[in-house]
Amino acid sequence: MEAGWLGSVEMMSAAGVALLAAPFMSRLSVVRVALTGVLLASLAQFGSAFLDSFWPLVGARLIAGMGAGLAVAAAAATAAAAADPDRLYGYVFGGFMVLMSFMTPVLAAVIDAAGIAGGYALLGSVVLLALPFLRWLDHAARSPVNAESQKSLPRAELLLLMTLMMLFGIGPGPTWAFMERIGVSIGIEASRVGIFFSIGILFGLLGSLAAGRVGARGGKTRPLVLGLLILAASCLGLGFASHEGVYLALIVLFWFTYLFVEVLLFAAVAAFDPTGRVGPAAVGAFMIVLGLGPALGGFLITVGSYATTGWFAVGVCGVAVLLIAVAGRSLNRPGASPSEEMTARLS
Repeated sequence: MEAGWLGSVEMMSAAGVALLAAPFMSRLSVVRVALTGVLLASLAQFGSAFLDSFWPLVGARLIAGMGAGLAVAAAAATAAAAADPDRLYGYVFGGFMVLMSFMTPVLAAVIDAAGIAGGYALLGSVVLLALPFLRWLDHAARSPVNAESQKSLPRAELLLLMTLMMLFGIGPGPTWAFMERIGVSIGIEASRVGIFFSIGILFGLLGSLAAGRVGARGGKTRPLVLGLLILAASCLGLGFASHEGVYLALIVLFWFTYLFVEVLLFAAVAAFDPTGRVGPAAVGAFMIVLGLGPALGGFLITVGSYATTGWFAVGVCGVAVLLIAVAGRSLNRPGASPSEEMTARLS
């Protein structure tokens, strides 16, 4: 119970800081913001290793989240200014999946050997490994922002993109949160479920790289629609899964399409505003709704079953598909300043 609260505090703190930093990212040095975030997060991780009581740990996780939020805001602002945000996000999310597949068993082994304090110390050390790469953030920029790009953004289009991000975060969230329990409930051993997750993460890497190539070639509308529909189908299938082979196939399908859609959406947001104001805000909003997944999933399962989480994903992803139909070609532009096409179509 306490571990869940600590994780929620850290995620909400990171999301809040990313949202608060968003309006200022076009005027701040992304390297300095990222450096501050990395150092703050690392210090909080190391500090957590020396804390035993709950409330001091809450404070430390709050600080760790603040550091993570600053680092995320800097990374999102960099992606917005990149020459090819689709490929950049494809590589970033793919690399993150590889890191997660490596860190999950290592972290578990360290915690078994040295306790939770050892786990926090390991996380602090891993965060520090990002320091040599921070200078790269300046070199990823496409070009300095100009006066035209600093103008106010079309509100209708901005609201549509932010809503789309939040729907994507909350729709598959309950299924993602209870995916492991679904496997155990149909008689699969927890160790085998872990192996299946590793396989799924590997396919998630392929999905992110595929999205980077597809998005870089121009069109996002059709790939997003197809990806969301398949993602919703995988969530529904997991809710009704009863055999090990089907469960594995659906996990692979889920992670491939989840990372595929995620890369395309984040790249679309980055292309919408090259000054980097919208990207951090979108990431913050996404993290907030993502954090609601476990609680919402628990509620849906209580009032229904695992299948209820699947139907929920179908409904939410369906709304997202309708929004993409409204967004039309505005999601297909490769970058640069926002157009007025969306506003004209909505008026």
